[in-house]
Parts: sequence; C-alpha cells; structure tokens
Amino acid sequence: MKRLLAVTATAAAALVLTFVISGTGSAAGTGGGEDSKQMVDRTNITVSTITIGLHDPTYEGPRTSKAERLEMVKGLLDIAGERGSDIVCLPEEFNAKHTTSQGSAEEIPAGETSQLLSQAAKKWKMYVVGCLREKKDGQYYIAVPFFDREGKHIGTYHKVHLPGAVAGHKAPADSFKTIQTDFCKVGAIVCYDIHFPEGVRCLALNGAEIVFWPTMYSEPRQMTAQILARARAIENNIFFVPSNYSQPCLGLEGVHTGFSAVIDRQGEILAHTGRRQGVATAVINLDDKRYISGAAAAGGWQGSRVPETYGRLLER
Repeated sequence: MKRLLAVTATAAAALVLTFVISGTGSAAGTGGGEDSKQMVDRTNITVSTITIGLHDPTYEGPRTSKAERLEMVKGLLDIAGERGSDIVCLPEEFNAKHTTSQGSAEEIPAGETSQLLSQAAKKWKMYVVGCLREKKDGQYYIAVPFFDREGKHIGTYHKVHLPGAVAGHKAPADSFKTIQTDFCKVGAIVCYDIHFPEGVRCLALNGAEIVFWPTMYSEPRQMTAQILARARAIENNIFFVPSNYSQPCLGLEGVHTGFSAVIDRQGEILAHTGRRQGVATAVINLDDKRYISGAAAAGGWQGSRVPETYGRLLER
C-alpha cells in the first residue's frame, strides 16, 4: 500500500492538503471526464470528501456572498473530479453557512445549488453528495441530495434527529434512506444524527456500504467527533465519510474542527484534510473481506444480531 501527499491550490488560492491512500493497481488522480468511468471496479473506488474553510471567529469583515461560496465549492469539486473520484461529499449547509445567505432554503433539484452539484457530477462522471436547507411542501428540512454520474437527482435524505435549538424551525424526517450507485448502496446522516447509532445501523442493515456524514461539528468536541465516526464504521463494518468546516483558531468553543475523512471498516483513517480547507481522497476496496472475523464470517455481524431482545429501543 502506498501513501501519497498531495498539496494543491484551489481557485481561491487556498491550500489543499490531502493524504491519498492507494492500493495496488489503483488510479487515484487519473482524471475525470467522459472516458474515465466506463467500467466500475469495486476493488478500486475513489472516494473524496471536502473541508470548507471559514474565517477566524474574531473576524469582523463582510461575509462571503453565496455566489462566492458556490464558486469556491465548484473549484473543490473540480479537484475531486480531476482525481477521478467516483463519489464526493460536501459539509452540512455548505452553500450558505457564514455567508450573506445563511439560513436560506432552496428547492431540490430546481434550485441554484442543486444545479451546481448536478453540473459537477455530469462534468466529472462522479456521484455528488450535497447538504443544504430544502423548502418542500411548506416545510423546511436539512437535506442531503444525491446526484449520479449524469447529473441526475437520484434521491434525498432528510435529517432525522434535530437538536432542541433548531427542532422548532425544521421538520424531521421519518426514515434512513439508502441510495443505489453503480458500485454499492450508500447512505447519509447529518451532524447530530451521529449521536444515535440506530440510524447508521438501519442504513447498514439496508445494504449501505458507505455512509456519508455532512456536519458542522465544532470545538470542544473534536475528539468526540472522531471517536463516534470511527465507532460507526467499526460497529457496522462500513466505510464512513465525514465532511466538515475548519477555522484557524484552535481550542475555542464553537470553532469548527475540520477532519473531513475517509474511514475504513476497521475504523482506520485512510485520508483526511486535517484542520484546513481541502479535499481528502482515498481509493477503497469494497470487496476486501479481511475485516469480517472468522466467528462471524458465515453471516457477518448481521447474523449475530438478536433483534427480539431490542424492544426497548422502540420505546420512548
């Protein structure tokens, strides 16, 4: 296994620090476009995740416009595409957080943000996982839309668990949805959802092999975020992919922690952005069975479950 360190400049001239883990015969960074994904090889799936940098919390200057944010995101998506990514994820409310449009909602897939994601997906023949506020049927949701390699909207997950501070302003969803790609089923949870292991377990039971976690997790919970993310991967034998924001001041409450990462089934961090803006990319092998122990090999962890004892989980 080979470890590569790539440092690139975005369109906004911000540094992108990425650790890329490549297995034998992998092709991370071979480029995107029409001809790069004619055949899907489950043993070499390129996964990327994005950290968006924000101003220092003491910054008192003008906020970024939504147009400026979307242009920056376009540049980061292009980096993921140039690396031959099969799928890429963005942070929670990436189009509006700390911008002049913070708190605004859009329709999916008709809105401006969805159109940008669709265009990037089609341009690079990769799946794109976004996260934004959606206005739908008079309700507001935190939504994770998925776009396929042709730019088609193929499904949306709506955040289920809402913290008390925002529960009155957004509607919760009622299920955990898996999305079929041409290499495996995938799913998503959003931010606060991670504190409820039942959500990722539902996705795994429904066949998801990769779960994405758009978030805006902040200090003083950096260690908590990493522990929870790695635990969700291990306990469900899945790849888990956080996507977050970063800010330059360390140790201050409310400062975003970065750590957009690709985590394997054993909880090992294959690639991460650290605490700066960037794109983390890893090549993963979905058919690697080394992580299934001999004792559970016959039915995997699913075969060892005893759901008839879990009735308390269905009670308030």
